[in-house]
Amino acid sequence: MIPTVGKRFRRALHFDFHTSPGIKNILANFDAEKFAKQLSDAHIEYVNVAARCNMGYSYYNTKVGKKYEGLGERDPLDEIIKACKEKDIGVTAYLNVGLCHDFAADNYGWLRIGRNGEIYKETTVIRGNFFRSMCYNSDYRAHLLEEIREIAEYDIDGIFCDCCVFPECFCPRCVADMTAKGVNMEDKNAVLAYQNEVRYGLAEDIKRAIGEKNGKIKVFINGTPLKEEFKTHAEIECLTTDPQWGYDYFEPLAAYARTKFDDRVYMSGRFQNSWGDFGGIKPLASMQNDLYDAMMNCYGISYGDHLHPVDGFEPEVMRRIAAVMEEKMAYEPYGNTDYSDNLTEVGILVKESRISHQLPYYVAGAARMLKELKLTYSVYDETGDFEKSRLLIIAESEGFDDALVARLKAYAGGGGKIIFAGSGVELGVRAGLLEFIELAGRDTADNAYFTTEGCDMRFAVYEPLWLIKNKSGVELAKDVRNLLNFTWDGRQSCFYRPQGTASEYSAAAAKDNVACISFDIFKSYADNFLVEQRE
Repeated sequence: MIPTVGKRFRRALHFDFHTSPGIKNILANFDAEKFAKQLSDAHIEYVNVAARCNMGYSYYNTKVGKKYEGLGERDPLDEIIKACKEKDIGVTAYLNVGLCHDFAADNYGWLRIGRNGEIYKETTVIRGNFFRSMCYNSDYRAHLLEEIREIAEYDIDGIFCDCCVFPECFCPRCVADMTAKGVNMEDKNAVLAYQNEVRYGLAEDIKRAIGEKNGKIKVFINGTPLKEEFKTHAEIECLTTDPQWGYDYFEPLAAYARTKFDDRVYMSGRFQNSWGDFGGIKPLASMQNDLYDAMMNCYGISYGDHLHPVDGFEPEVMRRIAAVMEEKMAYEPYGNTDYSDNLTEVGILVKESRISHQLPYYVAGAARMLKELKLTYSVYDETGDFEKSRLLIIAESEGFDDALVARLKAYAGGGGKIIFAGSGVELGVRAGLLEFIELAGRDTADNAYFTTEGCDMRFAVYEPLWLIKNKSGVELAKDVRNLLNFTWDGRQSCFYRPQGTASEYSAAAAKDNVACISFDIFKSYADNFLVEQRE
């Protein structure tokens, strides 16, 4: 378990301050002492503020960056740090790794070049903020690291490096390096794997640039995997009103991160839309819902906001956040988020290499099922302590080594229950834990069905995968073929594919404390919500 650095998160705010050019009276009505009092009145213990924004402008006295025009001698970062320290509020400094637009406009050699030679994403130039991005192999890298050295000189409690992503880049430097390393540039996955290694190297450089404060302040390199190499804590970002981050996003990832980090926080947002939504604010009830999601997962709560470039913290936003934080404080004497942790009945096993800032898709379906069944769960990778769970769900097989197989055998031998589903069945066979079934090959149906004893309905599978023969186990569900596969003969489309009769195969079978399900039931549930699959 990765230990907490500094104070553990309980009540926090994350402020964006991405300021477009042309604000003539930048921060004219902003007073750092008033701001710190607003935070204190809202019971905030930790705040994330901008040192340098996505647009490439700095809000501190920089020697290497571009201070926002109109700030003059003001150093907003220093003002905020000093005022917040008076109120015992920790301060993290924010800057963006992947975006630095004003510098990019003057330094085209710092930009990523796409496979077809483009540097701009034309569809997002006007309406988006990712219309161009920075190459970590360019001279931008040295500039970024010097910015971090400058920021680390301030009395900060943490540093938040945003958007450390790794799209393809075919700039001359990247092409030369890939050529020297033998990367197949026609293979997109190979190019992305190369870029991933580049950003991992950058992450190490960032930690070195922090200097003597590395290991003493919170560090969060956003976009990188939830590992100690890149983060001192778990910060799960989920704007529930944004279609990219629905309610299914937070909980499974939280269930994984709590097996890794002692310090963790749910970063929701006050926005009705998404980041940069000036004038948008969620109802209080929605913000309270996010709070309870955080507390039920033993996470602190942080709300994302966007400081107004002239006026600062919106009073109505402050009032609503204060109300939520007061509600949270009512539970804190009972240990929530300080000393408590989730009891785990069920474990979901995932391959560590498949985890970045998201989990494999099937986990959302498994997590939804377990929540509806009121079963507590955690998500483990192969390094995790999954043995503490009573039941283990395994729905993938690729990449797991013999050491993991040995642990599964010992777990089952000690009475632990396992469900192998979908592609996870391969792992169960390899481990010798599914000797009661025979794999008869891949299912070529495009939509099979299943039925159970005493049931007169043949339910959809949606995600067929294996043909399984039950040799000596208990039949839990029978396989049913479809009468027709999808075809197109030039005259008719065979779109309607009704159920046939039960086949010789099994859809689900069990023996003793091990079970298998022939299809990708969790992915199917994530997509289709068929309750009978859950049952």
